[in-house]
Amino acid sequence: MTSATGSTTRESNARAPIGRFFKIHDEIRRGKYPNCKKLAEKLEVTQKTIQRDITYMQNELKLPLVYEASRHGYYYNKPVQDFPMFKATAEDVVALFLARKALEPLQGTPLEAELRQSFRQLASSLQGHVTFRWSDLDQAVSVKEPGAMVADVRQFEKLADAVLKSYEIRFDYKKLNSKKKEARRLQPYHLAEVDGGWYVVGHDLARKEKRTFALQRITGLQISRSKRFVIPGEFKLSEHLAGFGIWENTHADGSKYKICIRFYDWAAQVVSERRWHPSQDIKAIKKDGSEIEMTLELGDLKEITRWILSWGGQAKVLAPKELKAAVKKEVSQMSINCR
Repeated sequence: MTSATGSTTRESNARAPIGRFFKIHDEIRRGKYPNCKKLAEKLEVTQKTIQRDITYMQNELKLPLVYEASRHGYYYNKPVQDFPMFKATAEDVVALFLARKALEPLQGTPLEAELRQSFRQLASSLQGHVTFRWSDLDQAVSVKEPGAMVADVRQFEKLADAVLKSYEIRFDYKKLNSKKKEARRLQPYHLAEVDGGWYVVGHDLARKEKRTFALQRITGLQISRSKRFVIPGEFKLSEHLAGFGIWENTHADGSKYKICIRFYDWAAQVVSERRWHPSQDIKAIKKDGSEIEMTLELGDLKEITRWILSWGGQAKVLAPKELKAAVKKEVSQMSINCR
């Protein structure tokens, strides 16, 4: 119901202080020096609500929250790694992971719909650390997707613990098409499920850049509990997970591929109806929409290559030449395999 001030959203958010506490804590822990005005705008509540939240966090939760006048915002004057209430544990993450799989026999029933909503609410408490992402809600509880199950649940638990508590990790990793494993050291920022596969996103200490690793190819995982870290403020998970899967690598100089694809007939209509990537731009070549061109920028060609192939003869790569070559190579190999 809308209030006299017309602020329905603000009222509903005011009833959920726990979620705000976590978000305020995360903004401060990242060193952003937020103030009441900025937090109120970000969380869509009043400044008075934020001030009450901060007072509660100081007095009841005993957080070392201090206002720095020169920076016009709040910060912690003592190290704070874990939130003092409702802390998610690695066991909680594993429980959610297994619970999702246990829902499969109930798929399509009213009970499954109710349990799915409860599951989402529980998973939301891990926001910022773990993402359960489903490409299609109708398939949310299916175990038939490729890579849906992590073989070693204990390893999954260890990795979740490192992500939640900001511990550095060491492991051996075998890349696709590689014959040997490589030793890696990582500051794990986030654990994500994308289309049935599990991935960890973090800062590779040897290569000094953000990298993504598939859990199924990690072995010999070790947690360095004496080495903790703080996730940098510039890391934006929404940008990292946007668009074509999980692999968003860039060139050494930070440049990206400028991609142009032409779509025809039914594919043109379907492609134009969705936002596939934040950088995309679509223009009609024919007025009736039966022919369009999509342009976008990506740092990697692996997943866009597979996506283009899924449209069959209804898609034509115009640029870059590297993408043309990749698609031609795959089509040629498929032709050979079908003989």
